[in-house]
Amino acid sequence: MKEKTKKETTPVNLTEVREFAVNLLPQAGKILRTYYSSGDFTSFSKGGVDFATQADVEVDEFLHTEIAKKFPHFQFLTEETAPEDYISLSTVSNLVIIDPLDGTTNFSRRNPNFAISFALAEKGSPRVGVVYVPMTSQIYWAQEDRGGAYLNDQQIHVSNTSDLKKVVLACDWGWDLTKRMNVHRWLGNVLPHVRAVKSMGSAVADLASLAAGNIDVYMHAGLKPWDVAASSLFIQKAGGMVTSPDRGPWDIFNPDMIASNGILHDRILSLINGGEKQ
Repeated sequence: MKEKTKKETTPVNLTEVREFAVNLLPQAGKILRTYYSSGDFTSFSKGGVDFATQADVEVDEFLHTEIAKKFPHFQFLTEETAPEDYISLSTVSNLVIIDPLDGTTNFSRRNPNFAISFALAEKGSPRVGVVYVPMTSQIYWAQEDRGGAYLNDQQIHVSNTSDLKKVVLACDWGWDLTKRMNVHRWLGNVLPHVRAVKSMGSAVADLASLAAGNIDVYMHAGLKPWDVAASSLFIQKAGGMVTSPDRGPWDIFNPDMIASNGILHDRILSLINGGEKQ
């Protein structure tokens, strides 16, 4: 009990954490690039249509080990080691949330749109976020006590798109097949109004792209904390908005998300809920 109290109350320097992660994630990226180039890795089922690769596991272990050495009082929630019921971790301080390889299908099919995600959360609220896209050497970061979100140390902003006919919307499909029908329904309401819809296969990378203004809206049903903890911080720091589909508050333990540049948010929510017609 004393150990838990220590973990939950030890103060941290967010800049130190962010700088450490910014230096560490590219090292993990080298592991992924090596496997990506060789194509020599094993895959295994995680149930249903979900799967992981040898690369997911190796990067997860590498990041966990290196972060624990530097910050031994941190607790961890990682994709490859998460317990089936992890909701109790939503009340934990100094929680490191890791996705070692978001976009495993892309990675396994030689599609370069995949990413590594690191976040430090305080009772479900991200305080530091760092994302690395190995094949383009892009590194995104933001921290709670500093203004803005950054890509390779240049400040980024969400788009200023206000016309629905110019909207580029991204979505993706969860491993839970029943959840996919929610996205299908939302898209049915939105498709007649927007310019383009893309499904690019990495929530982490795609949400970071929204923060950088490359897409305008993102929707998903069935997300996990490691998919969104870092990139959701970027979006909010870059001037965007994130809510639940029913217009309610959202946090990183909520599996359903609508994210946008903020300008379009109310109209997108109205569309997906059937409240706006052409």
